[in-house]
Amino acid sequence: MSHRHAKASLFRPLLVLALLGIFGLPGAATIAEVAPEHPRVGLVLGGGGARGMAHVGVLRLLQELRVPVTCIAGTSMGSIVGGLYAAGMTPEEMDRTLEQINWPEVFRDGPPRADRPIRFKEEQRILQSATGEVGFRRGEVILPQGLLQGQNLSLLLEELALPAAGVDDFDQLTVPYRAVATDLATGRAVVLGSGSLAQAMRASMSIPSALAPIELDGRILVDGGVASNLPIDVVRELCRPEVIIAVDVGAPLAPASELTSVLSVTNQLTSILTVRNVEEQIQTLRPTDILLVPDLGDISSIAFNRSPEAVAIGYATATTQREKLVRLSLSPAAYQAHLAARPALPSVDDRPVIDFIRIQNDTRLSDRVIEQQLDIQPGDRLDPRQLSQTLNRIHGMGEFQEVSYSLVEEDGRTGLIVNAERRRIGTDTLQFGLFMGANLQGESQFTISAAYTMAQLNALGGQWRNIAQLGSDIILATDFYQPLDADQNYFVNPYLRYERYNLFLAQAADDFSTEYRVTRTTVGLEAGRNLDRWGRLALDLSYSTGRNEFRRGQRSPANEGDFDSGGYSISWIKDTLDNLDFPTSGAYQELIYQDSLTALGADNPFRALSLTWTQPYTLQRSTLIPRIRLAGRIDGEFGIQDLFRLGGFLNLSGFQTGEVSGEYIALGQLIYMHRLNDASAAFSLPLFAGGSLEVGGAWNDVDDITFDSLIPAGSLFVGADTPLGPAYLGAGYAQGGNASLYLLLGRLF
Repeated sequence: MSHRHAKASLFRPLLVLALLGIFGLPGAATIAEVAPEHPRVGLVLGGGGARGMAHVGVLRLLQELRVPVTCIAGTSMGSIVGGLYAAGMTPEEMDRTLEQINWPEVFRDGPPRADRPIRFKEEQRILQSATGEVGFRRGEVILPQGLLQGQNLSLLLEELALPAAGVDDFDQLTVPYRAVATDLATGRAVVLGSGSLAQAMRASMSIPSALAPIELDGRILVDGGVASNLPIDVVRELCRPEVIIAVDVGAPLAPASELTSVLSVTNQLTSILTVRNVEEQIQTLRPTDILLVPDLGDISSIAFNRSPEAVAIGYATATTQREKLVRLSLSPAAYQAHLAARPALPSVDDRPVIDFIRIQNDTRLSDRVIEQQLDIQPGDRLDPRQLSQTLNRIHGMGEFQEVSYSLVEEDGRTGLIVNAERRRIGTDTLQFGLFMGANLQGESQFTISAAYTMAQLNALGGQWRNIAQLGSDIILATDFYQPLDADQNYFVNPYLRYERYNLFLAQAADDFSTEYRVTRTTVGLEAGRNLDRWGRLALDLSYSTGRNEFRRGQRSPANEGDFDSGGYSISWIKDTLDNLDFPTSGAYQELIYQDSLTALGADNPFRALSLTWTQPYTLQRSTLIPRIRLAGRIDGEFGIQDLFRLGGFLNLSGFQTGEVSGEYIALGQLIYMHRLNDASAAFSLPLFAGGSLEVGGAWNDVDDITFDSLIPAGSLFVGADTPLGPAYLGAGYAQGGNASLYLLLGRLF
């Protein structure tokens, strides 16, 4: 806001109020007209990410000293602490809330993986390592506006600001309040004084590149720290305070010795902009004003898990100015009268009964699809936490930029408005995957994959997905997933798939290895029922044609040539793992019955059954993962293209991928993982170390299956859950001198 505009915006209301006073009309009271027994105190809370939690400590001392706060202005984290205080939350309640928040979940989009749709979970397994989605429209690639869309953060703010849900004018909060954001188009500060309190706080904390901007009143808003990280001028205009208490929690500039990388230099350039606008604001303070600069040391802007330390430091810093603050104190009676004079808002425990529900949906999906996912009905009392979880699950369908809510009062009735916003990158998306592997024997594997998905093709959410994978294994696949009802329970999924892969015919005791190249084209139709979000029951009819080509080893003409396959399979899947790459909770179970029929074109009729079971158990940072895989032919005869395969890291470690094959396979594992860094820290890169004890084997005759024929194996590894997917460095050994060193980027579970 320019100086001239600020004067003009202040002059107009003063002129109106003066005229009202002349004619003796009601309504001439202003924010500045406070009781004469105490001075007007303006509180300014600066931005600084997690460092801003020190503001809670400052507020606690102000409350203990009975310092009345006339108005508040905040930026970024300061806008959140100030907004919650203005909505009636006490410093003690804030402190408890900060400690209870799961910060890694807050700074993640959508629900936990266990609450995602089962199709999303299957797609994770298809794309070995997802790099995130980009939009594709009219031949142009559209990148997301931030690494995170801020869905979970928005829902948290909605829940915490619930007492102010019915307040549109921030002057009517318990303390007049302003949040400061930055107009991305102009770079100027935008002062937010009306609308949704939660949305204003979210806009003020839209960290550029990290969190997607907020579109509000035709403007694209990002973090207010870019333009005004310590908005002293805003609070001065808001209530013309006689004393300003300003709290600066911004990180200082790094010394030259620490500017050693591209990231550190980029961070320094951003900090320079913030530090400069803070210095300009501080220069406007008067001798009677109070500036607090907590010494937060190594508490970074993302160290949200260190909230108790930050709060304590804020309290201690305010205590150093206790002598000045005491001069602003009220007597106990006067302070209580001051609090009683504030506008009354519902308490956080006052949950309204919802009289009606309205869907505001600008996607192609039917409103009915969204309604069917809601757990709340008219006549129910609002449970904000449960509602947030429900809306998060809707967001997890993958069709929305953000799914939020607001409360409205219409004709004495309370309404719940669910806002489903379409994705800014569009409905057509590209996603990429990568898998790399190498061993001490000089062999390597490399595949790169891409998926092009056209979503929301109809009101029920039809989706056309196309996948291409190139490298050691080749896959070209397309499928059309069509839900059949608004509940998203039933579906059909016709598909076409082409694949080429290497098949090894070898046992651990063999002195030779025979390798074939299998080429297969499959057309099929899958239909079934989604079992809520945890599983699926499906029937799959398919026909395949292909060819087995000899590559090396001992040649067998019977295994070469063309083949045809046809039949059906019935599958049951349960997938509630919290993480596909480094699971710590949940379970994965899969049961598949396959029937190959000559009536459907198969050369070799057979029946087969396979079972997979994974169940992590976690205590603090340690996780133990028992894992079992069993598969075998019930009757009939296999072609070599039908064989089950083992081999690879954590899949009978020591062997190469697919190196062990047979008509019957068994694998039992006990995998141990220990997290090396703090799991409660936001934006952290999870690091793990662990190992496995494994035993398994493959056989072509059921009579060959004995305990003596089982192959013991094991591994040691370190891993990281990176933005490009899971990365592992491991070593594996299996009986018979099979040893491998693995360097992998790709999924295992």
